[in-house]
Amino acid sequence: MKKAASPRVTPWGGTRSDPSMLGPGSSLSNPRSRTPSPSHGLRSAASRPGLGSSLQLSMTEEESQDGADGEPRSENDERRSPGVRYITEDLIKRVSKQDSLAFVRSLNLSLAKSGSKKFKFIENLEKCERLQVLNLNHNLIEKIEKLEKLHRLRELHLSHNRIRKIEGLEHMGSLQLLNLAGNNIEHLPLWLAKRLRSLNTLNLQGNNICSLHELLKLKPLKNLTELLLMENPVFNLPHYRLFLVFHLRTLERLDGQVITQQERELAYQRFHMEEVERLEQDLEARRGEVESLREEQSIALQELEQQGALNQSLKLQCQEQKQCQAELERELETKNQLPARPDPVLDAVWKLKQKMMELTRACQKQYELEQELAFHKYC
Repeated sequence: MKKAASPRVTPWGGTRSDPSMLGPGSSLSNPRSRTPSPSHGLRSAASRPGLGSSLQLSMTEEESQDGADGEPRSENDERRSPGVRYITEDLIKRVSKQDSLAFVRSLNLSLAKSGSKKFKFIENLEKCERLQVLNLNHNLIEKIEKLEKLHRLRELHLSHNRIRKIEGLEHMGSLQLLNLAGNNIEHLPLWLAKRLRSLNTLNLQGNNICSLHELLKLKPLKNLTELLLMENPVFNLPHYRLFLVFHLRTLERLDGQVITQQERELAYQRFHMEEVERLEQDLEARRGEVESLREEQSIALQELEQQGALNQSLKLQCQEQKQCQAELERELETKNQLPARPDPVLDAVWKLKQKMMELTRACQKQYELEQELAFHKYC
């Protein structure tokens, strides 16, 4: 029995809406204004010489079951849950029919079929160093990660996932197309315009962007020619289109519609004076900052002069202390060179002791003489 046909995909990976439900100005209501879908782009890329084969993941139940249960278990078994598939090297080789991952240049892992097991983690793509097109639309991916080795990537499709934050793309200077439609993104990172210098097509349709000023972060993108922001809260703000036409002047298409010269003129008339006023306000604020910096500089100079005077005073005190120390050292050396003076008391005691010794010897001599005299007298 034949499988039911999967829903038809829109130019950006979503299901095609009924033209009657679209507004009269929507480009999607006109088939001629539609841009090629990622799958069509992959096929055309594959037809170019030297680009490699386009890899479309099979949607049959057998391969879905094989991809989920036939893969080797890793140590992180706790993150595996029913309904989740995992990207392994064996899976990539099997669907690409390539023995080496280094030859894979285009990889389509989009799973638009409802009820099938889907990918939740981006992994095991490190060896696909020549990969140029990666399609992971309609999955359960929550975080953009583990793409650091894909320096040659030109197209990245991550529409209809669960992404809340744009991250992990800081190294992709060659990325030209980024599709993040149908996620939960509210803010754009400041680094996006600085790091993704080659970006020319950005699809943020169906997210939660609310502020026009959030989109001003895209202003440094000099190669950005196409931007899609439908189904965002910001899309319903007044003057939304003219605001972006005026500030993002490299754009050629906005929400699928070509920007006309008349729109550029209207945008200039509408926002030129506001831009001038904003620049004047910025200039006035900068002047205030300059004045504040000058005051701080003056205070710093005064403190520096006081510190210099204090340093000079301490220097003089140090010199005086050194001179005093040198004088004390000279006096001490002079005293050490002088002969020692005898103490009169000690001299008197020493002389008295000598006299006592002499007297004792005299008495002893006298006693000996008296004994000798007595002996001779009786004899």
